[in-house]
Amino acid sequence: MPHITAFHHEQNILDFEEVVTLVQQQMSFIGYTQSRVEVESEIRNSMKQESRAALFVAYDDDGSAIGFAYGNICCGWETRGDYFWLNELYVATESRNHGLGSDLLEYVQAWAKAHGCVYLAMVTHPKNKKAQALYRDMGFELEELVWVDTYL
Repeated sequence: MPHITAFHHEQNILDFEEVVTLVQQQMSFIGYTQSRVEVESEIRNSMKQESRAALFVAYDDDGSAIGFAYGNICCGWETRGDYFWLNELYVATESRNHGLGSDLLEYVQAWAKAHGCVYLAMVTHPKNKKAQALYRDMGFELEELVWVDTYL
């Protein structure tokens, strides 16, 4: 039975090397290529003391990382309080279809609520029908939107 650990302001991530591998796989899945050095640097930056980011890692019985979720506590006027923006949710290919994505999402929701968040939001690619089905099955509202961004 997998267990999930939350890391918040924490540099000592269990099975760090496998977490890096999972993040690289997830980035590749969404169309980005990043080196191990880049991913390691990004994880360490996100876990620095002043960050509002949280990393949730699912481990199998042997202590190997098999999935993760990552996001940030944000604030918004329309939510009337802090909310959690879920940036990433990923389960290793060999660990899929056993409910781990749902487990991670439930864990993130409980953690966010315990940390004062009143709302949880995310985006997923319009072609990612499996993710959309998971979110719909878990009671999330799926909306059409236009993503707007730029690098600074």
